[in-house]
Amino acid sequence: MADASDIDAAAVADSQVLGVIVIARNGDRVEYYQDPKTYEGGITETTALGEVESHQLGSVLRSEYLSPSSPSYIDGMRSDLVDNSEIKVRVKNGGEGTVIFDSAIALLQGLYPPNPNNKIVLANETVVTAPLGGYQYVPVETVEPSNDRSLESWTDCPAFHKHIREFYASDEFKEKEKDAQTFFKSVKDFVFGRPTTLENAWNLFDFMNSELLHNKTYAYRLPPTLVETARGLADFHENGVFSDKESGGIGNIAGRTMLHTILKALERVAFNDDPLQFMLVETGYQPFISLFHELEIVKEHPELQAIPDFASAFAIELRRGSPPDVRDFLRFRFKNGTGGTFKTVYVYGKHADIPLTEFIYKSKGGVISSNKQWAEVCGRSSFQGSELGFIDQITDAATHQTFYTVALAFLGFLGLFAIRGVFVRVVKATGEKIKSLRGKKVRLEGEEVGYFFWF
Repeated sequence: MADASDIDAAAVADSQVLGVIVIARNGDRVEYYQDPKTYEGGITETTALGEVESHQLGSVLRSEYLSPSSPSYIDGMRSDLVDNSEIKVRVKNGGEGTVIFDSAIALLQGLYPPNPNNKIVLANETVVTAPLGGYQYVPVETVEPSNDRSLESWTDCPAFHKHIREFYASDEFKEKEKDAQTFFKSVKDFVFGRPTTLENAWNLFDFMNSELLHNKTYAYRLPPTLVETARGLADFHENGVFSDKESGGIGNIAGRTMLHTILKALERVAFNDDPLQFMLVETGYQPFISLFHELEIVKEHPELQAIPDFASAFAIELRRGSPPDVRDFLRFRFKNGTGGTFKTVYVYGKHADIPLTEFIYKSKGGVISSNKQWAEVCGRSSFQGSELGFIDQITDAATHQTFYTVALAFLGFLGLFAIRGVFVRVVKATGEKIKSLRGKKVRLEGEEVGYFFWF
């Protein structure tokens, strides 16, 4: 994918960065098969190259947003030692398995590298520094599709599967496949039995690209033009699958559920009493394509109708304007892979930073904000997990539910003690002796809605 063209953002608005939401794609991995009809994924593994790519992205983000000398420095955010109240990390834990998780950890290592000041002085005056020269541990929240569809909304979705079938049956698709027959005949000897059809374009390209990077013998044998053609067909295929002609369409579902996470994060960053200033969402390539369509970025940048490279990043900056216009604005920037720099892109055809209120108004119509709504959009009768909402909403609900559960349990214990007292008095009155009274353990039931890991 080519870099988007850039307009000097500084000339658009002289503003102060209050916070940033970064959507990052995972780094390199071995071949990853996806079913062309359902997009259920196979097994894959992270490579050392992928970890380096994500680490480099973390270092770029650190220079961009945590360096006081940067024009995009997040005002007031601590840059030496991580303040976990200022950062939130969400990681898709569905297709591609641990690859996306591994990429998030590598990125965080670049964002907050080891610092010898990450230490503690014990009561006996012993100084203990964190392992690996002051390694910094950032909490990571994994998002499981089984109970939260915000980061993987395209699998197990009948309406999306219908959208895929309609794309495959379209005249545009058939014409493209007809034009690609020469390529499909030429590539047979290099894909070892994999179906050479346009429906399988993603898997052909991903296999060839993976082997080209990791297999020296294969790299020597593969004609250079074949992988370029395979990439072009895969771009066409994935752009058709993960996009829609209209904002709010089913083809944009990957971006529509991601928009919920974006808006919730912006709400927190904009609130002065909330310490959150940086959110990282580590995911696959699919939401990038959908978001670029849903936000109408591709109208100005058609080159973004393609698969973003490994370790790409889409940054959404919340900025406060300078007097006399001190409203909050959003600036959107994209970096394609490890090469190049961040480029400013514009949403909804507006060639400037967009006011936060205007963005919320224009985007809210396409947002999918709960598991229940996701099931309705997908044409499912129900969702097997919690339908209260996505994890950030469920967490609030669970907090209130826990409060009431504890309150009821407390009242229940008071009742048990009262009954016990009456019972003892009755027993004493009849002359019987009570040797012991044993209460039963009370188990407070509640569904676990998220998983948190500390690294």
